[in-house]
Amino acid sequence: MKYLRVELRYPPDLIHPIHRLIDESDAVDRDVLLHGTVLDEPDDTFLFYVEGDIDVYTDALRSVDRIREFEVTRIDESGHYVFLTQRRDAVDEATFDPFQRTGVVVVPPIDFRPNGVARLTVIGNGGPLRDALAGLPERIETTVLRIGEYDWRQDLFDPGLTDRQFDALAAAVESGYYESPREATVEEVAERIDASASTASEHLRKAESAVMAAFMDLREVP
Repeated sequence: MKYLRVELRYPPDLIHPIHRLIDESDAVDRDVLLHGTVLDEPDDTFLFYVEGDIDVYTDALRSVDRIREFEVTRIDESGHYVFLTQRRDAVDEATFDPFQRTGVVVVPPIDFRPNGVARLTVIGNGGPLRDALAGLPERIETTVLRIGEYDWRQDLFDPGLTDRQFDALAAAVESGYYESPREATVEEVAERIDASASTASEHLRKAESAVMAAFMDLREVP
């Protein structure tokens, strides 16, 4: 069963007003869609995790006519759950209808980032996955970041390594580079991935940095 890690980039006029807040204000650090209920009805219901100044976020919610109602639950000093209902619009339908088909499942969370970017994981079979991507609006720039065999554990921890960084890290683990005491040198890791020692060292440093940053993000999310 294949999975795609997909990035959607919305043009400015199609960005949801709340997600535009991420671009225009330093008050909100993170806006993640954890769960959603999309039925054959005018309104959809969503659960978001929001990190940042919740007063700024809720003021923005009140200013959007589409937002029917919302409820905020505090988690800690900066983290909150936001449970809301909103009226679906044409952009929502054009974006998510292609994924509402047999053979395709969108796996939450959907991470909304600056510059109109949303990242999501989609699993399914080859044909339906291709049809889903082909059905997205042309104005929404679509990039497949990663493709592979699906493993649910990857959604809990995704450091976003490049292929070469992953290869270097895998070679280091397999060779005993991270054992204590160390059982391999960076030169041996480099030989395994057919690279120079300096290149292998750089791949390892960047991979280690990405892995640790992802680990800390995971620990911080309730």
